[in-house]
Amino acid sequence: MDDFDFTASDAERLIRQFEAQGDHRTGGRGDDACTLWLIDELSRHGIDGHAQPYTFPCLSIERAELAIRSRTVPGIPLYDGGFTPPDGVHAELVEVPPDEIPAVPGAIALWYRGADPNFFAPDMYDPLQAASEAGTLGVVIVVGDDQGAPVVRNAERIDDPLAIPILQVAPRDAEPLQNATTGTLTVDAIRAPGPATNVVAAIAGSDPHAAPIVLMTPKSGWFSCAAERGGGQAVWLASAAAIMNHSARRPLWLVCSGGHELHHYGLDAYLDSLPLSPPEVHSWIHLGASIGAKEPRPALAATDVEVQQVMVDALSQAGAGERILMPLGMPGGGEARNVAQRGGRFVSILGGHRFFHSPNDTVHLAVDSDSVARHARAVTQVLCSLLND
Repeated sequence: MDDFDFTASDAERLIRQFEAQGDHRTGGRGDDACTLWLIDELSRHGIDGHAQPYTFPCLSIERAELAIRSRTVPGIPLYDGGFTPPDGVHAELVEVPPDEIPAVPGAIALWYRGADPNFFAPDMYDPLQAASEAGTLGVVIVVGDDQGAPVVRNAERIDDPLAIPILQVAPRDAEPLQNATTGTLTVDAIRAPGPATNVVAAIAGSDPHAAPIVLMTPKSGWFSCAAERGGGQAVWLASAAAIMNHSARRPLWLVCSGGHELHHYGLDAYLDSLPLSPPEVHSWIHLGASIGAKEPRPALAATDVEVQQVMVDALSQAGAGERILMPLGMPGGGEARNVAQRGGRFVSILGGHRFFHSPNDTVHLAVDSDSVARHARAVTQVLCSLLND
C-alpha cells in the first residue's frame, strides 16, 4: 500500500497511551480503560467498535508473602495455584536446585530459577504437580528478569488449579531467604467469577457472502506490558484504519481479546459468540506477543505454506526482520492455539523479549517504535492480499 502512512511516532503515541493505563490484568482498571480507549481509537477512523462482556475466574488477593523471622518477603501468587489459610502455613524451608523437582514432603520448597526463559514453558506444571502429589506444602519460586524484577507465569490451568500455593518472588527481594530454616507462607486469596470485556468490530466487504478474515490481538497481560501487548494493539489499530479507507471484497472482523494471561478466556468467549465456526473463516491473523519489541525472540506460526509465505514476504518487504518459522500447524502459546484447536486456518506473529512478563516491560526499555510501524505495514499488506483474493 503506497499510501500507508503509519509512522514510528504514531506507534509510540499509541503504545504510550496504552502503557499509561497501568496494570492490564484481566478485568482490572487498566484492562477496562483499554477497552474504552480502543473503542475511541476505532471511532476516530469511522469504525464502530463495541465492548463484548464475558465472565472469567477472577483472583482477589488479600495477602501474598513469605514471612521469615521479623522480615516479610512480598510475592505474586501463581494465579492457578492453591491458597493457604488467612494466617498462612508455617513450615521448614528447603532449598531445591533449579533442575530438580521441588518435592519436599511436609515442607515449603525454595526453588531458585533466576532469569529463566524456560519458566514460561508449558511443562513447568509437571514439577509443580509432582511437588503437590509428594506432599509439598507450598513452593516459593525465586524468578525474575536480568535486572532482578519479578516475572509472572500465565495461568494456563485457571480452570484446573494446582492444589498447593505457589509464590513467585523477585530475585531483588529474595535476600531474606538466605540461610532461612523456617517461614510462614501466606497466599490468602479467593477465586470467583468476575466481569471483563473484549473489543470487537467489523468492516464490511463488497461481497457479504465471502468468508471473512479475522484480525485478532490480546489486550490484557501482566503489569503495563507495553511491548508484549502494545505493539500488537498498535498494529491492529493501524491495519484496521488502513483497510477502512480501501475497498475489499471480504469482510474484516476485528477482535482485541481479554483474558490472555488466564488461558485466553476472552478469545474463547469471542469464538463461542461467532455465527461461523473457525474453519468457516478464510484466515485468522494473530498479532501475538512482543511485536516490535527491543531484543526480541521473534517467531512465526502458520497452518500452511501459502499463508505463511504471504506473511514472510510482507515482513521482508517492510524490513520488519526475520522470524523463526515454527513447524506448520504448530500455533505456539498465543491465541492462535485456540483457533487451531477448533480447526481454523491461521498465521501468527509471536515471540518474547528481554523484559517479557516483567514490570520493566515499558516503552522506554522494551519498545522499538520503528519496528512496530514496519510490522503494521506488513500486516496491512497481508490483509489487502487476503481480503481481495
